[in-house]
Amino acid sequence: MRYLAAMGYRIDFAVRENLLRAVVSGKAPTKAAAGSIGSDIAEGAKREARRELLVDLRRLGNRIGSLKSILLPRGWRRVTDYRMAVLDTRENNPYYVFLEMAAKKRGYELRCFDNADDAQRWLQARS
Repeated sequence: MRYLAAMGYRIDFAVRENLLRAVVSGKAPTKAAAGSIGSDIAEGAKREARRELLVDLRRLGNRIGSLKSILLPRGWRRVTDYRMAVLDTRENNPYYVFLEMAAKKRGYELRCFDNADDAQRWLQARS
């Protein structure tokens, strides 16, 4: 397991069952920090050569106003054929509708889940 700690947040990366899992904890108090989280996750995916990502944001504070910067960072504009399952609390599901559409316009799929098993099944069900 690898981790990256910076700007008040930490990302724990692990590859399991051919998926890259990124658990983000701490806080994303500024837009710059949120963008850094997204860029760090994108770099982790490139480094591990993974196209299926499971990103757990449930332990990240101050994330609601920062979701776009975290999940749609600049580096993701050039990727295609990626699938990202995001774990978040059920209460935050309505915030993801627009992010899912924006990700699709950028060439990848993003979907929010409140259950890790459902997220993993969706990632592994790639046709």
